[in-house]
Amino acid sequence: MLRRFCFYLTIFILILGCNTKKENNYASLPKELAELSQKIDKSPKDAELYYLRAQYYYEHKEIDKAQADILKSIALAPEVAKYYISLSDIYFAQRKTDDTEEMLQKAIRLEPENNEARLKLAELYFHLKMVEDCNRELDAALQKQNHNPRVHLIRAFLLKQQGDTTGAIRMLQLTIDQDPKEVKAFLELGYIFQKRNDPLAISYYQNALLVDPKNSEIRYNLALMFQELGEIEKAKEEYKQLLTFEPQHLKALHNIGYIDLVYEQNFEEAVAFFTKAIELNPEFFQAICNRGIAFEKLEQYDNARQDYMYSLKLKENFEPAIDGLNRLDKIEKRRK
Repeated sequence: MLRRFCFYLTIFILILGCNTKKENNYASLPKELAELSQKIDKSPKDAELYYLRAQYYYEHKEIDKAQADILKSIALAPEVAKYYISLSDIYFAQRKTDDTEEMLQKAIRLEPENNEARLKLAELYFHLKMVEDCNRELDAALQKQNHNPRVHLIRAFLLKQQGDTTGAIRMLQLTIDQDPKEVKAFLELGYIFQKRNDPLAISYYQNALLVDPKNSEIRYNLALMFQELGEIEKAKEEYKQLLTFEPQHLKALHNIGYIDLVYEQNFEEAVAFFTKAIELNPEFFQAICNRGIAFEKLEQYDNARQDYMYSLKLKENFEPAIDGLNRLDKIEKRRK
């Protein structure tokens, strides 16, 4: 009797020890991942839980772990189309385009009405520059769902890739008509019109910012567009707004310094902003040279010469630095 009691006590202690060890493992994980892992331990044959954890790993760029989990989902439930779509994303991240295509085609065979798989397949063909295949999948997706802004967005990029900018603009505008919150369409329209130096770019960027006000790419492009159009105060305001949520944005720091230097003749402020940019990238030769110009304007000629020489070391035959050194040589001769 005593032996049996000791045996069961030993088993109980071992189980308790294992559970404690698992709890300790969970404690070191982020909350969402810990909760999913606990659920999987309790229900190890639940394919959906592995799928959810695979999604978590994929979003956090742990691709190998994501692949291991989604393969478990497929092994447990091979008839679920979305698991193959998830695996296709993982293969695409690994640059396995043939495997990506195979998984998406498998998803479509399992669920012919699945537009998500068709659209991802169209995107794959776009990246591979397989124009006919891309258009075929887009047409099929549009037949399944007439109101389909993503179809028009992909087709816009496809037309742009083929050099049909007018067609691309038409598709991008159709995208916005169907989905006024599609930031990518606003951003691409902004790009197109900014290249033409057309003020229409401003309205597209501003509309995009209404949807995503902390998008640094859009905010920077808007500021640069204002600067290119000579609306300096608005440009500086947008650059500073960008720095409130991305204080180490290299180009914004440099461009504020440039505005201080060229347009506002605030040379001390220019030095400060150029220095911040240089601290982030010590090989930013344009910022180093421009700081040299600001030092020159402040009559800090030794500092100016040092910056001009260093920018030339980084960028051989950089004309603004050569011009700066020539000016300093003339100043030095006059002072003698």
